[in-house]
Amino acid sequence: MSSLRGLGFSKDSFLRVKWRRLRQKKKEILLITKIRLRYYWITRKTTIKIKQLQSKDTIKVAFLQMYAGECQNHILFEKLLGDQCFEPYFIINPDISRSDENFRVQYERAYNEIALKYGKERVLHGYDFVSQTFYDYVDRFDLMTTANPYDSMAHQFFKIKYWVKKSIPVFYISYFYMGRCIVTIDNLKLETSNYFWKFFVENQGVIALAKKCQVIKGKNMILSGYPKMDSLASIPSCPQKKRKLIIIAPHHSIYEAQSAIGSFLQYYDILWQCMQTHHDIDFVFRPHPLLYQQLARDDFWGEQKTKEYYDKVCALNNVTYSTQGDYTELFAQSDGLIHDCGSFMAEYLYTGKPCAFLYRDTLNPQEAWTEFGRKCVGVHYPIHKSDDIDWFIQNVIISGNDSKKAQRESFAQNEVMINYPHATQTIYELLKQTFSK
Repeated sequence: MSSLRGLGFSKDSFLRVKWRRLRQKKKEILLITKIRLRYYWITRKTTIKIKQLQSKDTIKVAFLQMYAGECQNHILFEKLLGDQCFEPYFIINPDISRSDENFRVQYERAYNEIALKYGKERVLHGYDFVSQTFYDYVDRFDLMTTANPYDSMAHQFFKIKYWVKKSIPVFYISYFYMGRCIVTIDNLKLETSNYFWKFFVENQGVIALAKKCQVIKGKNMILSGYPKMDSLASIPSCPQKKRKLIIIAPHHSIYEAQSAIGSFLQYYDILWQCMQTHHDIDFVFRPHPLLYQQLARDDFWGEQKTKEYYDKVCALNNVTYSTQGDYTELFAQSDGLIHDCGSFMAEYLYTGKPCAFLYRDTLNPQEAWTEFGRKCVGVHYPIHKSDDIDWFIQNVIISGNDSKKAQRESFAQNEVMINYPHATQTIYELLKQTFSK
């Protein structure tokens, strides 16, 4: 590069640009080669480890949990808990990539909610706030599954790379419905996605994307369906209610990025007016757990304005503020959804109920979503202004004129709800068969 500069080539000259591209291409080739070699090494070590585990009477399984809302593996946990061949435990590990406040609040919420559901004896602390110590459990378990694919968010003891380096087989169930948007492609490009022993996916579209985006081209993927929504089938439908219930669910991706779909900054006042004026409707305000932290940043609203808005909404008599991790029962009780959340685009379709999507003015559907994602949002009612929300509530929710019902249900049955409600059973049977003597 210095030789090119010495010859008088400018920073953006053709030769210098070409040189930078060649260097970048070389780096990419070296990284791909490294990942492939590591994949084969991990696969070999994992195969040996599994053969050793097949002689054990009981397989100890670690369920790494960072946020309460990452409940996609809870039914699997319950199945393993009822099988004497397995001994499952949750390990709560904090998100170290965000604020200290988020670290504490989300950790405590995850621990308390899961301990209440399964008992403290089944939930292990990954961090001690008194001594400010992280706990290393890798030598105490035979198998691991994590709700978080991002090693950058986790302490060393809870990174995927750390566990696979110790020859612990790691299987993964996505915390969101994959295949919809740019984030899906980004996750398939994560180096760690190549190191999962088994990567359980929702539909064939995800495998097709992996063949294009993942280094190992989907070799570790198993088509299971989406376990997170299996529990919906066992929740009884609500009796006829006097008042309709609508979920308002804004996402946290309010920043400027190609993959950002969060439109809260565009609609926050409209949503407030909607909840305030529709006294005959009950609303559940369920923002993404990270929205508050995002808004409270100095480059957005700041702490005071954020708190004032949340307090104002929660003070309304017809509004309930929802923070619980598992929202399937809320889905079952609701009559409709207004949102801009990526995963809800597919998840709410399991209910068969009408949903409306809050479109961000700067959103480019061709860039933000895959073809499957565009199909998901295509069976939603579009919202671009306040009148669209009022129309959706009055005509679709109250009057029942759901013109998209047949299209929505057909699409959900054929392309979204694969293997429903037996996705968890598919995973359980594979684990049972693998570790049987």
